[in-house]
Amino acid sequence: MAYLTLQSPLPTLLLATFMCGPALAFAGVAGPGGPGSAAGDGIVVDSFHPGNQPDASGARPSAPEPVYGGRVIVHLSSMPENINYAIENSAVTRRLLYEVHESMLLQDWETFEYVPSLVKKYESEDMLVLKSGAEQKYGSAAVKVRVKDTQAEADDAQKDAFVLYGEVAEGAGGYHLAPLSRGSALKDALEVPAEDVESLHRGSVLTWYLRDDVVWHPTESVTGHKLDADDVLFSWRVYFNPKVDCDEKRFQYVKVTRGDKVDDLTVRFFFENQYFKAIPTLGTDMTILPSHVLNLLDPDNPDHDPEASLDRQAKYFNDHPNNRVFIGLGPYRVTEFTQQWIQAERFDEYFDQGNVGYFDTIRWRHIDNDNTSYTALLNGELDFFARVKSEDYFGEATQKPSFTGQFYKGYFYLGTYGYTGWNTLRPHLKEKVVRQALAHCFDFETYLATNYRGLARQITGPVVYDSPAYPHDLKPFSYDPELAEEMLEDAGWYDRNDNGVIDKDGVELVIEFMMPSGNKASENLGQKMQESFAEVGVKLNLVQYEWATFLERLKARDFDGCNLAWVAPLESDPEQLWHSKWGRPEARGSNNSGVMEPELDKLIRAIQKEIDVPTRMAIWDQLHRFVYDHQPYLFGFNVPSKFAMSKRIRGFKAVALDPGYVLRDWYYTSLDEPGTRLTREDK
Repeated sequence: MAYLTLQSPLPTLLLATFMCGPALAFAGVAGPGGPGSAAGDGIVVDSFHPGNQPDASGARPSAPEPVYGGRVIVHLSSMPENINYAIENSAVTRRLLYEVHESMLLQDWETFEYVPSLVKKYESEDMLVLKSGAEQKYGSAAVKVRVKDTQAEADDAQKDAFVLYGEVAEGAGGYHLAPLSRGSALKDALEVPAEDVESLHRGSVLTWYLRDDVVWHPTESVTGHKLDADDVLFSWRVYFNPKVDCDEKRFQYVKVTRGDKVDDLTVRFFFENQYFKAIPTLGTDMTILPSHVLNLLDPDNPDHDPEASLDRQAKYFNDHPNNRVFIGLGPYRVTEFTQQWIQAERFDEYFDQGNVGYFDTIRWRHIDNDNTSYTALLNGELDFFARVKSEDYFGEATQKPSFTGQFYKGYFYLGTYGYTGWNTLRPHLKEKVVRQALAHCFDFETYLATNYRGLARQITGPVVYDSPAYPHDLKPFSYDPELAEEMLEDAGWYDRNDNGVIDKDGVELVIEFMMPSGNKASENLGQKMQESFAEVGVKLNLVQYEWATFLERLKARDFDGCNLAWVAPLESDPEQLWHSKWGRPEARGSNNSGVMEPELDKLIRAIQKEIDVPTRMAIWDQLHRFVYDHQPYLFGFNVPSKFAMSKRIRGFKAVALDPGYVLRDWYYTSLDEPGTRLTREDK
């Protein structure tokens, strides 16, 4: 899934909108002295730190011993409405949850493998959809499930069907089916003739076995409540309440059509059909929620109401105060949520004591203006700031003693890309030729060289630059304002009243360019676009909104153009951004440009059901080229995040997964830091 982020000011486009999945295979970026001694996983730790630069032989000094405790203050680029990721689709929220919560699986930061976290294990089984009437032969082994209706006109249509599930081996005349998971409806292996089967779906039934030692963070009225199967089922069911504000995520979970509680610690889910992201959809993307806190139907909830309507359940869920002071399962629990910061303290009952981190307190400090943030850094109000402007990073600001005496700088890459999104539902932006002409108006090559010093890479579409599906032969739209002017004129756009702005059918081509307030990168880009577009008679008006207002206007499609970035894993589900279902005016999902193209929908469905990687990559190539041609986005750059960090902190290493670093690995080295001690336990 993709995560939304502010465009970073430096050669840095941060973020995940796309959502969670296999991530970029970037190695950690080596520091100024080049590669040297590394951590056990091969990634150089503290590669940019002045105290860890290699000597003449290339050897780096030994890492200093950590001390435990203390507080770290990390810059927060935007203040989320809340940190319930089911209803708040921002990369900021996801990053906070890395420390205060856990998912059923964890994607390893370096190997990208999915490893158990809240679960002991999971089992993946195949599903045989039976032809109508065939279920009578199989008795209780056949279970009723909503499956994809491939004969219906709508591509998201479902139907009821009976299925068998287990380990499937295909044979000459049918299928050999063997039970695998606990509590399976299938008790013994059996042979299923081909004439009984409508379709086979690999890996579409997943059974999860929860740990028995996971405890929720306490609330004012409940302590010691353990994670169980009811929490997992509730976390899935919220997406089926149409009044819950989760349209940006709903697309993933409507594919999961049945959930069963096998026992208190075992849950089984059925997908409508074969789906290439089945495991991460439930394992890493689904936010596990405390049913005893957010579910009115749960008897353990102090506000329990067994008769609560869907509307009341949704309002209770959407507005609950613990969406902000989140009740999670991580090594830190949220203790403060103010207008200025979110603070989390160590949670001593965390189940995995080998992965608890070093600090006692993490404070995420929100400062929305990048210049003000940099000043706060120099004043000692921040320990880490990952939005250093290019002019500061490359200029005098980071060479002055006021900086070098306390801090150092570095950079890392993620699979992010910046973009200008066009609202294709607007009359003056609905024509593809207009959007293509705008792409020819802007001199990206010069802008990249001037602002990013050769570190950024211009991208042409939604596939991540380092993906095997990225079409490197596809070149960006050339800078050619004369061609742009000609294309617009051929489409009926020219200046009829000599006021410098082209028009058509009485409508002037005036575009409101919306950006988050305080974001210098977006402002600089907008000003340059304003100059470039004016050359062909297109007027660009720049407007800034604080983050909450910006997001609301984005969801409501109350904008012409917007400047943002997506944080994308190596591969995500394209439905989130590009399917017609989520482009309709009433939908409040992530298809903010209102893209509704039947051919694109077909490509999306083909990607979703294809589990053969090379075949799927070829379909991705087609999708990328289609989106490139239609230009719902003016695609920008993949750039590194430039950061400044306190020299007092060690343990930084760049990783490919968002946010690009592992906060739990950071630590202080001196007992002079307030609240530090020699051992983790000796508080």
